[in-house]
Amino acid sequence: MSTAVNGQPIDIDALLTHLRDRATLEHAAGVLMARYELADAPTAIQALRTAALRHHVGSNALARALLVAPRPWADGRWFPPRVWRSAPELDFLPASSAIRPTGLLWAALDRVTDRAQTAQGDIQSVTTNRTGLKLERAEGFSTEFFQHFAHVEGDATACGIALRVREPITVADVTKSSIFDRPALEALVDENVRAVYSVPLSGPNGCEGVVSVHYRRSGQGPSRATREELSRIAFQTAAWLHWYRRTATLDALEDLHHHRGRFPG
Repeated sequence: MSTAVNGQPIDIDALLTHLRDRATLEHAAGVLMARYELADAPTAIQALRTAALRHHVGSNALARALLVAPRPWADGRWFPPRVWRSAPELDFLPASSAIRPTGLLWAALDRVTDRAQTAQGDIQSVTTNRTGLKLERAEGFSTEFFQHFAHVEGDATACGIALRVREPITVADVTKSSIFDRPALEALVDENVRAVYSVPLSGPNGCEGVVSVHYRRSGQGPSRATREELSRIAFQTAAWLHWYRRTATLDALEDLHHHRGRFPG
């Protein structure tokens, strides 16, 4: 949703998300101040951001985790029954690859577009409320395309439907499909897109996003064997992202607790 103030466009959804994230950070800061006797809210927020940065997780995600996690144990431990699990397999990457979530999304898109034999593709992650999609990378598209599809909600796109139904969505001809609303269709046609194949990044613990490939001719699309490979890449990506988010978030919380919000340096 968008509107205009003094002639300037305003993204209402982005503004509301920003306000919610800020409120979450301030709430988490209050918890840290009380728990670790920190001087003030800026100090607490900086401590949380430091822990998040050290473990490559988002500060807002860490703040949300802090608010729902149980209190640390009286003896100073926090997650003592925790069992360390190794990372799920990513057989489409070199075995020696050291990777982070953003890097994985980029690598997955590279592999998917290569296997699908197309120069146009994009990959999205689920939004905080897990009802929409945030565009992480788009290959072979203009800045206008990225801006138009930066945030997707609802069923007016193939990727939006793939997120909801957790199944791949094929559009043989975007100009004859009833899926796209007019702005989305115009954005695709402007990029010479005629066919779309969207695959949800669905794993054993839910959906983490959607990867899509695009073609310039109606009726084009990946073969059956390629579709199976794309689904395998999507499954592995989703499983790894879930593993990483859980593992890294708990690591960051334990780090924050160990330093009691006061990091060296």
